[in-house]
Amino acid sequence: MSELERRKRREGERTGNPYLYFSLGIGFVIAAVLIIVTSGTAAAGLGFVIAAAALIGKGASDLRGQQRAVAPTVSKERELLSAIRDNGGSITPAEAAMETSLTVREADGMLSELAGGGHLAVNSRDGALFYSLPGRRSQELEER
Repeated sequence: MSELERRKRREGERTGNPYLYFSLGIGFVIAAVLIIVTSGTAAAGLGFVIAAAALIGKGASDLRGQQRAVAPTVSKERELLSAIRDNGGSITPAEAAMETSLTVREADGMLSELAGGGHLAVNSRDGALFYSLPGRRSQELEER
């Protein structure tokens, strides 16, 4: 399971479905309007209005939380892939850490994950693991 999938799963455990909260909130707004119209007094629907505001607020909060959880992982992966490209198509975890905001451990984990998914090729040379973009691995490693 990738880091992105793990983060999504953890985020999903902490929060509910924001669209469900939005739907329930809208339902409470409709109920409040119907009660106010039929009873002729605003106080009768006040409880429904408060519940609607709480549900819509919870939905908005959960939606923002889910968006924040996904964005950093995607930008780190893009940063790592850009570093590979800028480094001639292959890179070691230590080089990735020097050229990105990642630590060596984070870079090694992300590179291993990408290699496990078939997105990068792994070659060993002089005891170091080189992660290469497909089609560039043999040519670039020979030049090093």
